[in-house]
Amino acid sequence: MEELLGNIQAMGLTQYEAKVYLSLVPLGLSNAYQISKISGVPRARVYDVLDGLVQHGLVMKQESEGGAHYSSLPVDVFLESMKSKWEETYSSLEKELKALEKQEREPEIYVSTVKGEDNILSFCRVLIRRARKRIVLSMWEPMYCNLMEDLKKRQEGCLLRGILFQVNDPLPGLELHRKTHYVEHVDHPWFIVSVDGQELFYGNSIEQGGNAFYTDDPAHIYLLEDYIWHDVLVNRLVGEEKREEMDQWIAPARKSFFGEIRES
Repeated sequence: MEELLGNIQAMGLTQYEAKVYLSLVPLGLSNAYQISKISGVPRARVYDVLDGLVQHGLVMKQESEGGAHYSSLPVDVFLESMKSKWEETYSSLEKELKALEKQEREPEIYVSTVKGEDNILSFCRVLIRRARKRIVLSMWEPMYCNLMEDLKKRQEGCLLRGILFQVNDPLPGLELHRKTHYVEHVDHPWFIVSVDGQELFYGNSIEQGGNAFYTDDPAHIYLLEDYIWHDVLVNRLVGEEKREEMDQWIAPARKSFFGEIRES
């Protein structure tokens, strides 16, 4: 019921309005006292709420000798009305926001922060759809699984390159990173998506619950694309037959480089 209440409120109703409407749907024709009792909206407020819903056309009012009685707009009519309003709002927003986006502005370099799993995935999907020449990426299994279908659709028109971690079914053009002690124990999986050498999106993988960052700064793009290429190159140079030997050398060498252990 709480989820339904929240969804009704998302359509533009206040909490009291949503409670009254949801109470009227099963009640049918009722007076204010009954509606207040079932909905939990205080008697002192229920009349104002009902009048507001009547004005919005979501509740119908009938006057009789016994006083005013109310009934909800039929569910099918309510849903059709909400759908129509939502579509009108969406259409208007789409037109106006895209017009704003196209307005000329002074070019500037910036890095913006994107928060929330849904927002991060949506941002990735928009960038993937926007790609015209190439998509370069570095990604771990959870992010890849969420975006694989989007990458498949765009692969026909774009060059797809990059490296994947702990993935079983890479798309053509994407390489699997060899298994190493570091990869198996990394604390903060990441993702990088670069599109056409013009836009870059990177950050913590979604299961980490962190932030992601978007930029069109050429320096950022060059450095992270080159980082991905370096990962791919090393992965190719270290064959399967040398993997264990190299892993034994790379792990302590990395710790030494970052000062995590002292060189003897």
